[in-house]
Amino acid sequence: DDYTCAVSYYEAALHFVSSKFGEIGGTLIVKKKGHCVVAEVDYVEDDEGNDSKYDVTFLSGEEATIAHGDILLAVWTNDVTFFQTRILLNLSRCLLKLAHVDTNRGDSNCSDDDNSALSKKSRREKYTQSAVLGSSIAISLCDYHILEASDESARELKSLVEKARLLRSRAFIGLRKFRNATVDAKKVLCQNPSSREAQSILSDIKAINSYNKLMDKRLSKEVCRWVQSATEISKRGAEATSSSGDSVSTDQNDEDGQSTQIGVEPTQLETEDWQIDRWRIARMISMEIFSVFAFVVVMWAIYVKE
Repeated sequence: DDYTCAVSYYEAALHFVSSKFGEIGGTLIVKKKGHCVVAEVDYVEDDEGNDSKYDVTFLSGEEATIAHGDILLAVWTNDVTFFQTRILLNLSRCLLKLAHVDTNRGDSNCSDDDNSALSKKSRREKYTQSAVLGSSIAISLCDYHILEASDESARELKSLVEKARLLRSRAFIGLRKFRNATVDAKKVLCQNPSSREAQSILSDIKAINSYNKLMDKRLSKEVCRWVQSATEISKRGAEATSSSGDSVSTDQNDEDGQSTQIGVEPTQLETEDWQIDRWRIARMISMEIFSVFAFVVVMWAIYVKE
């Protein structure tokens, strides 16, 4: 199956069934604090280009002014067969398939800004993020349509929400957002306790977390052993340096007369010995600092990943 071509067809179909952005009284799916929410257009301040401003009212009654870039989708309010929602689910499913198929983890050329955070992510991550977004919009659409739906339509919408949550849960796993994936899977089980796919997702998450914890423990043990070994080596080096300094001092006192006879001043020998000791001490301190720094970096990486 050519998922890339399918994505193009679904995008064209979604554009065809969506209403125009500029309609006063229309309904939109917009971004609000990281969530997809439904809003009705009250007024449009039409500017040239994509700088238009929209006065909208959310379903909660809150009013706000949003930019054109905050609009995710224009809702087809007369969609009695929920065609728009089905397109979004199929589109998200294809994107998730592409994320699994695509083995190219290099940067995509979709963005010209190499400094942006998105351009530094792999194409696989972009597909997965788009699948999460499509599933989230589909859930918001279902929540909107269910407000005035009949009992039969409500059951159909709940089934679509279940599919969207399962799809989004799989996408969250791909992004290593296991808590979000767990929330979606558990919500599905609350509505449908016999859902095998939701149970399978929770089992997969449990197995992944167990494996990660095991690997983190092994890594932390190896780091602790490495730091302990480096510390013991530093201590032995310090003891050897100390004993070497004492022996040099004794030998120098015993051979003080001989040194004077061959024309070497005692103060010159002390200066040379101090330079050697200083170099050894600096080396040990550097090893200690490097060991602590490596330990902190590894521990930070482990806890950030969790």
